[in-house]
Amino acid sequence: MKTSNAQPLDLDLPACQLGEGIHWDAPTLSLWWVDIAGKCIHRYDIEAGKHRSWSVSKEVSFVFPHTDGQLLIGLSNGVHVLDPESGEERPVALLDLPADHRLNDGKMDPDGRLWVGTINTSAEPTNTAALYLLRGDRLEEVEGGYTNANGKAWSADAGLMYHADTGRETIWVYDYIGGDGLVANKRVFTRTAEGSPDGLEADSDGNLYAAIFGGSRVDVFSPRGDLVGRVDLPVPNVTSCCLGGPGRKTLFITTAFDGMSSEERQKAPLSGHVFQVHLQA
Repeated sequence: MKTSNAQPLDLDLPACQLGEGIHWDAPTLSLWWVDIAGKCIHRYDIEAGKHRSWSVSKEVSFVFPHTDGQLLIGLSNGVHVLDPESGEERPVALLDLPADHRLNDGKMDPDGRLWVGTINTSAEPTNTAALYLLRGDRLEEVEGGYTNANGKAWSADAGLMYHADTGRETIWVYDYIGGDGLVANKRVFTRTAEGSPDGLEADSDGNLYAAIFGGSRVDVFSPRGDLVGRVDLPVPNVTSCCLGGPGRKTLFITTAFDGMSSEERQKAPLSGHVFQVHLQA
């Protein structure tokens, strides 16, 4: 099993209370991510080393560059379009969620459709969260029965969809029917130990990368679900990851200090920072 160590991307970047949703934008050679609890969106130009951020009105769980310089974002109550210059937030599709629920991880599928999950953040969560697909101006429920419908990824041939069921410490895999945006034949891809699966990413070789919250690492699984690699981080709460940079050979990783005590943060002072690791062939 290959083991690598991640390093901070840029220590001048602000630490995030709940860093999430990291996304590589190839046309601009930039990274996007959010601080859910901090209600903040971040962008980092890799080549120039320049950082910019935007504050929003609610907890924000994902961000994607949209048309005409706008941003597609997930706020706690639904999907919105943000004008980064004026700060205007325009709702696209809203959900009437129960108390202690909010939008969670969102990801674009190979056909450009947005899939999002919700999370039950109560102290004793029940299985009232769900997985949704954005169709026009409506978030269509695909599958319920979750406490935390989390990370998503698709195989390079677009034939499979992966979904992190954080509460059950399970990653599911489905047959993905791209033309219709449908999933079928749900089965267990793998179960994690010593931490829960959060954000997911897939590479061109069929491997799946899973950020392990509470586990200080990113696990790497083969197409068969076997653990074949690990990226170690000096912080406990690893939240999301994406491949980017030249040839998509760099893994970028977000982390969080949310819920950590002062003593825990002293032991892991880099909690909340963005990390990177250059992958070996």
